[in-house]
Amino acid sequence: MSKESYIVIKTREGLAPGLKTLYYVWSGENPPDDLSSLKPVREDISPWINYVWWDSPKPGVPAEFYAIAWLGYIRIDRRGLYRIYVTTDDGSRVWIDGKLLIDAWKDQPPTTYISEPIFLKEGFHRLKYYFYTRYAFSEAVLGWIPPNGEAGPIPKNNLYHAISDKVFFIGLPDNYVVEAVTQDLRIKRCVFSNNICMMKIGFEETPLEAIIRIIDPDGITVFKSKKTITLWGGDELEIREIKE
Repeated sequence: MSKESYIVIKTREGLAPGLKTLYYVWSGENPPDDLSSLKPVREDISPWINYVWWDSPKPGVPAEFYAIAWLGYIRIDRRGLYRIYVTTDDGSRVWIDGKLLIDAWKDQPPTTYISEPIFLKEGFHRLKYYFYTRYAFSEAVLGWIPPNGEAGPIPKNNLYHAISDKVFFIGLPDNYVVEAVTQDLRIKRCVFSNNICMMKIGFEETPLEAIIRIIDPDGITVFKSKKTITLWGGDELEIREIKE
């Protein structure tokens, strides 16, 4: 009797250069605290955050009463203490790995704010930057002061985004199950249908470091990866069966 085993190969990388950029409009006396509660009027990718706008930032976005959410990841090549800074007109808020570093959510002329030092290890760190402006003319700059380095805008080659909010597995028949098990035993799962299994992975969960398990339609685990696999939204992984 043949023995079946599997290998998992990443055939498409979901991580891409630049930051996902969502543009919003708002009204009223106060800007919204949570931009995710609004519906974006435009989406695109920003190579970095180093902008001065005298008028509308993009076609379809008004010159006044707009807001922007930049979402993505900073790649750190050298571990150490970093300071993050913004120059903003009007308001800015910056989070790294879910920690609020800068809270300058108010109307103001161009003003620079510098965070307290934050230790960052090598690799990718989740970035969220909220920005708003009330009247025409606005400025948004996101920079850093790296260890033993000079202050400046965070370079384009250090900023990335995930191209989707789903990880795609291919290569198995219907009703096979893929599970991604994290170190803290959270489990993400999807079921194969029409040769594809789509696992939803949210921005706050990414990058997802997980052990991959494959479970057949009878509920038997037929594969478990020996090491964790890093998953990004938009990744495509092919599961290949090997008969011995």
